[in-house]
Amino acid sequence: MKKELEIFSTRYSCRNFKNEKLNKEDLNSILEIARLSPSSLGLEPWKFIVVQDEKRKEELSKICNQQKHVKDCAALIIIISRLDFLDYFEEKLRKRDMSETEIQKRLDTYMPFLKSLNQEQKISYAREQAHIALASILYSANALNIASCTIGGFDKQKLNSYLSLDIQKERSSLVVALGYCNDEKNPQKNRFSFDEVVKFI
Repeated sequence: MKKELEIFSTRYSCRNFKNEKLNKEDLNSILEIARLSPSSLGLEPWKFIVVQDEKRKEELSKICNQQKHVKDCAALIIIISRLDFLDYFEEKLRKRDMSETEIQKRLDTYMPFLKSLNQEQKISYAREQAHIALASILYSANALNIASCTIGGFDKQKLNSYLSLDIQKERSSLVVALGYCNDEKNPQKNRFSFDEVVKFI
């Protein structure tokens, strides 16, 4: 397993995967780390659909703009954004180890905000959280020497339909391809310098 900054400095988007299945324990570890990701208000507005079947990957590659690595990877993780968080927020909050006074305080503070969101705002809010889980997937995979590629270019309506999603309650947000990379070497990482992106005030 890779350590510390190496996990972040060596990760890149792989589009050339070996024809090799993932270790089940490693895949489950990645999904467990994604499940444990932090989220706004602790809503965890996500689900994860895992696709390993060859036929399904080929079908999904067509929805993902014919991207070859979608069908060639070992597994796809589709991150689904939940929009029904108003239905479970209070119940989830009450499972926390806190007093009734604190629970009521949080309900009074956050419920008006959640109720104020229209459908498009719910989608945007939930998709923002999905990117937190995405980062967990990408970097935990790299720690296990598993390559990844984020797929943002896909037909959301077709994917929602393919997965038979109730779009009033959930939407497809992101697709992640996972597998063992077939590249001979990692490409050089090109990032803005520390001083270009960090400002202390």
